Amino acid sequence: MTILKRPIRTCVICRGKSPQNELFRLKCEDKKLVPFDNNGRSFYICSDCLSIFENSQNNQKELKRFEKTLCRVCKNKDDYIGQLKEILTHVR
Repeated sequence: MTILKRPIRTCVICRGKSPQNELFRLKCEDKKLVPFDNNGRSFYICSDCLSIFENSQNNQKELKRFEKTLCRVCKNKDDYIGQLKEILTHVR
């Protein structure tokens, strides 16, 4: 009997660990945030952090935390909050 283990990945926002299939996968390409297309380096955001993001549109502290993390992961400063909002509206 073979037991398949699912890869465990880390959310870049909360640093929580979850199975890969439960996380939302993104990448930075040409200073733009885009869904992962099986090419290049990527990062993950968990569903809990995504729900916090969607519900914190008026909470500047939470938005700053997301912005700071996305700028660190993408290694530059850009409007990643707006790009993440746009990606989430197209995905869901």
